[in-house]
Amino acid sequence: MELDFSERDDDESNLEKVAMAYELAAIEGIDALLRPNSDTANELSRDQAQAEAFRAYELRRALSIPTSDAERTFEILHRGALAYCSDRWTDLRRWLKENPALVAAPSVANAAWDERVLYRIYDCWVRLFRKNQWDDLDRVREIIAGLRVDQKQHEAVLLEAAREAGSNAMAFRLVALYHWAKATEQLAVFMLQGSPPAVDTELDQHFESARSAAQDSSDASLDVLLR
Repeated sequence: MELDFSERDDDESNLEKVAMAYELAAIEGIDALLRPNSDTANELSRDQAQAEAFRAYELRRALSIPTSDAERTFEILHRGALAYCSDRWTDLRRWLKENPALVAAPSVANAAWDERVLYRIYDCWVRLFRKNQWDDLDRVREIIAGLRVDQKQHEAVLLEAAREAGSNAMAFRLVALYHWAKATEQLAVFMLQGSPPAVDTELDQHFESARSAAQDSSDASLDVLLR
């Protein structure tokens, strides 16, 4: 089959807008998707949310992957979230395994502390998505433990620079990232051990706190990703 058409400069931006429209519609039913029950209205909302996430995932995976480290990690995590909401996790796992260089975690050698935390969390979630035997899940706990050690060395320097600049945004950004990291660790432990039984409640609390801090930091991209 041959397709003959002329590409336009705004094709990709328009595609992203349509994908976002489907995603916003899916978000309206996210509670029903996360907490299913036998109620007819709940089932309808859940099915619609999954179908809309399915379409959003199809559209987003047609977009090119950004080249900058921060944008690339956000885009891949964004696609991963949509893939799971739309029950496309097998497609996602295959794509991750087929593109190891593209999905590799950025280097943290010269990264600021907030970037270091973000890239480590990204590495964890690629492992959670990929689930390459039990090694990936064990490694998640090691990565988060390593962040706690690094925090003592790097956090104060970043916060002091932010204080001198007269901004609290960085402090809120770190709070959001720390809650996200804790939720990531709890999920990995649950997948390995099946405990605690009420892990969904704990994850909700951490993600709600993370979103609140992301909003206080005026970081719209982080807020959308956490949602």
